[in-house]
Amino acid sequence: MEYIKSKLSDDLARKIIGSQEKAIIYLLRLNEIKPISSLKFKTISRGQNQGKKFLDLETKNLWKVVVDSWDYEESKKIIRDIFKETEKYKSGKEADSAMDVLIKEWQTLKLGDLAWPFSQGDFDGFVQRINSENSTGIIKDDKVKIAAVKYRRIKEINTVRNDFIETLIFEKNENILPTLNHRRGVDFFIDGISFDQKVAKSPTNQFKTRFKDNWRQEAINNPTLVAEYLYKYQDEGRFGADPRLLVVYLDEDISIQKIQEIIKQTDLNKPLEINFSFKHKIQGEKSYKVPCFVILLHN
Repeated sequence: MEYIKSKLSDDLARKIIGSQEKAIIYLLRLNEIKPISSLKFKTISRGQNQGKKFLDLETKNLWKVVVDSWDYEESKKIIRDIFKETEKYKSGKEADSAMDVLIKEWQTLKLGDLAWPFSQGDFDGFVQRINSENSTGIIKDDKVKIAAVKYRRIKEINTVRNDFIETLIFEKNENILPTLNHRRGVDFFIDGISFDQKVAKSPTNQFKTRFKDNWRQEAINNPTLVAEYLYKYQDEGRFGADPRLLVVYLDEDISIQKIQEIIKQTDLNKPLEINFSFKHKIQGEKSYKVPCFVILLHN
């Protein structure tokens, strides 16, 4: 867990702002509000841009100035403004119309229910199951083609929805500071604390097995348990006991309007406290406690 209200490290500065170009934009805007004495400028003496000033800092010194001049409240406002200028934010704002187009195309292609044709990473198993069917090679080819188209289109739909969700989360709370560069591990800082956003297609197969036909209602009634299962049954290769903002699909065909309604009702001020145990291959079973937000998407 990383905390940025009181101070900022070089690594966190790079995680939040992302690039040298954005760091310069950020510093120039901060300098307008709160002059930074360590900023060095040069004036162009000739050519088309004669008289214009530019920032004269080496990359290493640039990030040092970002760290040394960090002012959480003012910096948060500037970074939020820069985020609003990104393509990701613009895409999220236009998601409503983009989703209408994608859903109409899905229906025009007569692809049926909006559901995954096979699990991620299981294409080989899917093809083997198709090959074992008692039908012609042409029919088998058509099934694989349709499944590939459905998979690609659901991935595209989910990208649009996820941009929309991230935009809604960002706009939900003025105390949310987004990262301008999405390196693995941090997507948002909420009240100064780092949160990694994770999107899950379900509350895990183990959750469904335990609660059988009632799994969906149990998830809606108990988001804390959903989070516990997602932490407990994560893949060890990607294991993390970090604060997370979990977006969990209980229904794949949920509309943009319903997503908007659910996030509007979600409390993004006070996280849940999740206690879970994880059985490591080498270290054995260990217990963890983490803050976590849970957004359950369902019709």
